[in-house]
Amino acid sequence: MASIAEKAGRRILIAQTSFLGDVVLTTALARLIAEANPRDELWWLVRPDAAPVVSATAGADRVLTLDKRGRDRGFRALRAAAERLRRLDFEIAIGVQRSLRTALLLALAGVPLRVGFARSPGALLYHRTVRRAGAHARDRLLALATALDIRLPDPPPLPSLAVDPAAHAAAERLLVAAGVAPGSRFVVVAPGSAWPTKEWPVESFAALAAELSLRSGEHVVVVGTTGDQERARAILAFVAARGAAPEAVGIDLTGRTSTAELVAVIARASLVVANDSAPAHLAAALGRPTVALFGPTVPAQGFAPLGPRVRIAERRLACRPCSRHGGRACPIDTHACLAGLSPAAVLAQVEALGVLPATVAAESTARLAADQAGVPLAGNA
Repeated sequence: MASIAEKAGRRILIAQTSFLGDVVLTTALARLIAEANPRDELWWLVRPDAAPVVSATAGADRVLTLDKRGRDRGFRALRAAAERLRRLDFEIAIGVQRSLRTALLLALAGVPLRVGFARSPGALLYHRTVRRAGAHARDRLLALATALDIRLPDPPPLPSLAVDPAAHAAAERLLVAAGVAPGSRFVVVAPGSAWPTKEWPVESFAALAAELSLRSGEHVVVVGTTGDQERARAILAFVAARGAAPEAVGIDLTGRTSTAELVAVIARASLVVANDSAPAHLAAALGRPTVALFGPTVPAQGFAPLGPRVRIAERRLACRPCSRHGGRACPIDTHACLAGLSPAAVLAQVEALGVLPATVAAESTARLAADQAGVPLAGNA
């Protein structure tokens, strides 16, 4: 009798309605399943904002959305969503979150083989469960494939993303209109986060961005949501006044890109510096040199971006980690984890990636110290 991994043409659903960074990490599981049996149909169920991230690989017609904080909120909407899934005749569904709601949704949809984590709130609603173990979330997610008789490879697959061609063209138009010549290089800075305690101070971002512009001679592009626009203006004003190379320009794309266009912009970057947030995961999965800044969370919790060109900047403090996701305010009212993370320390991680021209380290350190100690910037949190 053929194993699950050997049977062809199955329709498999990966249900992942968590944060965008979690969706990126789940792409490693999708890659493993697809490579185990390319003839299977692999579908996704994600939040609306995450759909463009997986559509370029899975195909837009195989990406379903669940707006669990909006139109799909509540039990009646859950039953309606389950009925939509039922009509698609999925043979296998994988609940990658430890979520009772997800487990209930897949059960209501009548999927004949449901896979999830043991000891999760909805474990009794799954037919097959696996123990949630592993140092990194990627490894814990990959374990779900063993319930489908898929052997875990060594080394395990990394998260990976593709760029949507239409989004690439739209992003190119935005960049060209802002002064970036086609094919020219630029540094991406992502100063925002869904959690205020995970944001590196704006003056630190500004000092680093100015130094990167001076050292590389490249444009500085700030990305994020409309809520990051004040930070973007402050950073770019500082870059223009203190450190921009003559041929470089500062570009504010905050609030101006769709998710798919953000992916396309990051895919073009020579370097991405971001908080512990979605842009860091996007950059790592696209293979871009990435420095991720960690404060209230720590990589040991298993949610750091993964890739061969990723570096982590952090401070070793007894109070870390103070939370699993971050928070609205520092529990001890110091924010020492990020307020005390110097631009020079972050620059050292950038230099370790080998993406900057060599220079005298002492000169860079002195410039960074002088910039960070300058006049406070508007928008500083």
